[in-house]
Amino acid sequence: MDREQLEAIATREAHCKPFGAAVTLSVGERDALVALARRYVLLRDADLDGDEPVPMVHECSDWGKWFWMPLQGDVLDKRLDAAMTKEEA
Repeated sequence: MDREQLEAIATREAHCKPFGAAVTLSVGERDALVALARRYVLLRDADLDGDEPVPMVHECSDWGKWFWMPLQGDVLDKRLDAAMTKEEA
């Protein structure tokens, strides 16, 4: 699923239902979105002692030494949010 497909789903017209608005998805669209979400959750909640891949970032400490730091949980969320905000600008 590419950005254009995601944007088309995100901007799809909502229709009123008894308990609020709803957007219809095809089974294929739903499955693609679930696959993307599962990939993200795997990275976000990766076990650092396990075999799952963990995204890493090169950071500089206060002492001027560089090290590799895992991007997980809230740190990963903040980095992704910042990158998405830059793209929108």
